[in-house]
Amino acid sequence: MRKIREILKLMLPAAAIAVTVYFAADAFFMRVQPEPAAPSPTAESAQEEAWTKEEEEQPAEENQDGYACSRLGKEDALLYRELYEAVTGFVPDASLSVQDAERIERVFACVMADHPEIFYVDGYTLTTHALGEDIQDVSFQAEYTFTRQQAQERLLRVEEKADAVLSTLTEDMDDYEKLKTLYESIVTGTEYDLQAPENQTICSVFLYGKSVCQGYAKAFQYLCQRAGIPAVLVTGTVEDGSPHAWTAVCCSGDWYYADPAWGDVSYQTEEAGEDGAEESGTEAGERREQVDYDFFLVTTEQISRTHTADPVFPLPECVSLTDNYYVREGLYFIRADMEQAVEAFKTAAREGRSSVTLKCADETVYKELYERLLTQQEIFQYLPGDSVSYAASQEQLTLTFFL
Repeated sequence: MRKIREILKLMLPAAAIAVTVYFAADAFFMRVQPEPAAPSPTAESAQEEAWTKEEEEQPAEENQDGYACSRLGKEDALLYRELYEAVTGFVPDASLSVQDAERIERVFACVMADHPEIFYVDGYTLTTHALGEDIQDVSFQAEYTFTRQQAQERLLRVEEKADAVLSTLTEDMDDYEKLKTLYESIVTGTEYDLQAPENQTICSVFLYGKSVCQGYAKAFQYLCQRAGIPAVLVTGTVEDGSPHAWTAVCCSGDWYYADPAWGDVSYQTEEAGEDGAEESGTEAGERREQVDYDFFLVTTEQISRTHTADPVFPLPECVSLTDNYYVREGLYFIRADMEQAVEAFKTAAREGRSSVTLKCADETVYKELYERLLTQQEIFQYLPGDSVSYAASQEQLTLTFFL
């Protein structure tokens, strides 16, 4: 949802008015109406004013509200809870302790980043009550796409679908194995479709099996949270400036980024040829991997090559490679190690996989591995047959061989 930022300054000498700004996807509307009496400040407002600037800048303790909330100062954390309770409680014209419209917008975005289960809101209305130049009160009204009963009924259907996926997790799985299972379930069970209904919410994935990037990211986040793994939605842009959404997730104590939409090969196929990728063999274009792991549990440095996050709240600095897919699966090459390559091919064949992707630590390793396996054709020592289908991406530093 794209939101319009608007600061309203009321300069009337002696009249009390209420101004409502409606935040929607592409426009905002404003209406002015007389307000007979200015409400008195709430007890929560008085409490906030007593906090020192040092306390306000100190992050709140991490709690059930989610990662984004944990990055807020105490005053914004209080506003976060006010907004969350107003939205989930379907509260009409909830009074807020903060009057700054831009600040409310930023904290509202934090609420939505933490709570993918809030699929029934697509904006909100702020009503500012002022007496002359003095703002007396600000009230908040969420804009709902469903009634409370309809939302509850749909959530039950979503939970049923999610439970079916979560039931495949076992107690002996570690976080990596759980996340890999959830990631694959979203990627393989969802079709990328710009025309998918409710495609900005988890409903598009769980109820229709079709979505766009934000639906993928929220659905993955929702499953992670249901599995007890912290996750938060990240929004921003990608290389061509298009808006995009992905996920930050905590795996065994370390934070990583994951982009399930970019893990969907059917989505990536639409972009084929634009990243310098090379394919060879009559089957290379047809026998692509079902799931692309290039953006599964990656570092800040890796995701930042193609993704730029919006500055809504401080994001985790992800530096660990311990649970990166290629590292965990023995497919991450820090040098052109042919013994490691042989083992990767043997493992893929033993597991009955249709392809295997080798990920290189840097361009030097990539070029050397490419030279030995393809240019010098050493690949025929490790794979049977007189021809090989493969896909090579210098941008992602990967070599994929179709078995």
